Amino acid sequence: MKRKPHTQHAPHRRSAPDTLRGVRPGALTRIAGFAADTAGDLRERLLAYGLIPGQTLRVLAQRPLTVVQIEHTELALEDILAACVEVEAAPDAAA
Repeated sequence: MKRKPHTQHAPHRRSAPDTLRGVRPGALTRIAGFAADTAGDLRERLLAYGLIPGQTLRVLAQRPLTVVQIEHTELALEDILAACVEVEAAPDAAA
């Protein structure tokens, strides 16, 4: 007697938000916000760099640092900073 495959799915768990660390080089993305556990001084530093929620940027490289381009400015971010920046798909990410 054949058994039917088990079709019950595990409950959908919300995955962790994407961060700049996970964006492939060349991709266009938009800053969604900062990780909840981001220390205040790091958050202030990111804002001072121009990493403002809603801002669109392009990731240029991931190794050895995360290099991003915001308008005409390039920034190189250490892993700890790049991991604090949550991102979402940019509306014109077809590039």
